[in-house]
Amino acid sequence: MPLSDAELWAAALAVVLPPIIAIVNQPRWSGAVKAIFALVVAAIVGLGTAYFNGDFNGRTIVSSILIAVIVIGTTYHTLWKPSGIAPGIERATSTGTPQHAAE
Repeated sequence: MPLSDAELWAAALAVVLPPIIAIVNQPRWSGAVKAIFALVVAAIVGLGTAYFNGDFNGRTIVSSILIAVIVIGTTYHTLWKPSGIAPGIERATSTGTPQHAAE
């Protein structure tokens, strides 16, 4: 079954979202909190891409959200985290005490 335009847009947006998510994420947050935030972002992407592509129905919404979740997680763990870009953004935008100042 070919992907709809909404699903393709969800995948394309999800590739570039981990650095944007890292702006909000804080290094002191637990992995669970970071994961929940990423899921919320994926849900927004799925809903938005389905809506703006005029395909706002159950199947397209759910598949767009699932595609966004998978692509966000995969690109974070294979590209953005190993390169140090996403963790660096998290540290740079942290609102708490810097890691080196706490020592």
